[in-house]
Amino acid sequence: MRNRRSLVAAIAFIALIIGACGGGAAPSGTLGPLSGDIRISGWSSSPTEDALLQDSINAFMAANPTVKVKWEPIAQDYETVLKTNLAAGTEADVFYADIFWIDSLMKTGKLLALDDLMAKSGVKKDDFVPSLINAFSYQGKTYGIPKDFNTLGLVYNKDLFKAANVAEPTNDWTWNDLSAAAKKLTSGSVVGLSLPADAARFMPFLWQAGGDLNNINNAAGQAAADFYTGFEAKDNVSKLPSELGMGWAGEAFEKGKAAMVFEGGWLPADLNNNFKSVNYGVVQMPKGTAAKSNLIFTVSYSISAKTKNPTAAWALANYLTGSDNQTKVLKAGFALPTRQALSSQITNPNSKAIFDGAPYGKPFNYASANTGKVNDEINKALESIILKKSSTKDALDKLATTIKPLLQ
Repeated sequence: MRNRRSLVAAIAFIALIIGACGGGAAPSGTLGPLSGDIRISGWSSSPTEDALLQDSINAFMAANPTVKVKWEPIAQDYETVLKTNLAAGTEADVFYADIFWIDSLMKTGKLLALDDLMAKSGVKKDDFVPSLINAFSYQGKTYGIPKDFNTLGLVYNKDLFKAANVAEPTNDWTWNDLSAAAKKLTSGSVVGLSLPADAARFMPFLWQAGGDLNNINNAAGQAAADFYTGFEAKDNVSKLPSELGMGWAGEAFEKGKAAMVFEGGWLPADLNNNFKSVNYGVVQMPKGTAAKSNLIFTVSYSISAKTKNPTAAWALANYLTGSDNQTKVLKAGFALPTRQALSSQITNPNSKAIFDGAPYGKPFNYASANTGKVNDEINKALESIILKKSSTKDALDKLATTIKPLLQ
């Protein structure tokens, strides 16, 4: 889906800007001899990505010839298939777990706590971006190692900014700067901004205003909703993607219908591959009235609590998230690194803007297992305000009542 496209394929634009990268292999520590068969499953995003992962698996097996690893990609409805397999006891030893729904797996004992194995291997939580590794922790235990990640950035059309005589945005932009630019950039069939009725775009604005889901209809929540929806409902400088005849905001940007959008690395990847004539830039999300904030989309390598070979399973997960392999994936252009030591390798301002959103970002599981349901209700409320079917207060009061039991 456009909100949370595959986190790996989403960031292919990094390949254009990564230089020579260093970094040692994941430490082997004192795991001892490894042997046995291991299965690993995840979603299949593209033949190129699958081939890259298989190459990494082959390298792991070459270094550990007594371990046999089988890659089992799941082509469709990954979450449903994985949870069905977990219920039946047929899951792979190692598998992708999305931050969007891993919470329920951690709380129900489906995953192996990795802390003892990490300690034996010399792997520390501090090796990883804190907001990422913490997203896969529960009650002091670690249940996944972040595979890669994404945040949101302000993607803007440089040519449209120049034509409107508007200074390009910076990482220091505020809400006021965004609003002023959107008004100046709106002309004819081009809107300054395309904001969808989408919780995955609105939530950072709620946090930037000092709001939260538990009190979404308080003053901070109303300020955030007024600001977000006001671009269209009040100032007429934004349009829903559907009103522009587009499937998502990124398409509106690609087709020159919107001068600015808030998207992750999937949009630069698509621009670089399919819309090379678009002259674009990316900066961090603007600072709100209370703080900077962002949304983190991330995936882990997790291990089944029922695996019969936890040591070899961990060795594989550790290898795939080690510095050497993350560097290889970076060079291929398929991921943002989760290891802090590799952050210096990202020097291009476009990709760095996406990476630098992590320290002040919050993971995309703010309502735990009910995040999807809460998102649906937020989307309905935003659309009703944008299309002037209800006032901000009425929409948020109704929303607060609806989501309250989902937040328990």
